[in-house]
Amino acid sequence: MKIRRRFKKPFNKVFHARHYFISRYRGADFLLRPGVGSLEISAKIAEAPELTNFMRRCRELRPDFFLDIGANIGLYSCILLKNGCVPRAILFEPELKNLVQLRANLLINNLLDSVELHEVALGSAEGRVRLVPGEVDSGLSRIVTEDALIGAGYDVNVARLDDLVSFTDQCLAIKIDVERFEREVLAGMQNTLRRNRCVIQIEAFETRDQVISMMKDAGYDLVLALSPNFVFERAKG
Repeated sequence: MKIRRRFKKPFNKVFHARHYFISRYRGADFLLRPGVGSLEISAKIAEAPELTNFMRRCRELRPDFFLDIGANIGLYSCILLKNGCVPRAILFEPELKNLVQLRANLLINNLLDSVELHEVALGSAEGRVRLVPGEVDSGLSRIVTEDALIGAGYDVNVARLDDLVSFTDQCLAIKIDVERFEREVLAGMQNTLRRNRCVIQIEAFETRDQVISMMKDAGYDLVLALSPNFVFERAKG
């Protein structure tokens, strides 16, 4: 992976320094703009261990839906759908630039009819929150509460997952990548977690211990650690 990254970085600087370009990764096409995330995808190494595990587990469990929370530009949704790992996906993404790129990637992969897209952030209560776009990459955009940053970015709608979808006795695959807002997301989806069988991958840095505790309380065990991503499944017994 390091060799691929080292090769692609100068290549992208020469050929894709200013313009959007299309790159194929794991059977899906992605419209990319120059940046860190584009380098990882064009080098075909983006979240490689996580995707390998998630695709394998989805093929084994055959989930009814994939919930992509913090869908970004559709990396997981496009790959899982194009490879037949999931039949349908429900996506949640509030960042404006990501939404344009996400819709484009769904379009070029002919997946618009296979998804339901919600242009909102997920949290513990309905309302409005402040989203600050990432300085280096839009994948690092995050919801902020710090007074020092409150003037930056723009407001977006936030909703509880349990208020937007209702599943019971379903098998669900879920990915959460929301840049430090994962505890609020989990607080707003307790019914979904407790009423269904889920395999759920959560990115967590400083909230790791709290996330593991919340998932344990909801009846889930940590089954795989690919730090900073952690995979949970319903506890046996």
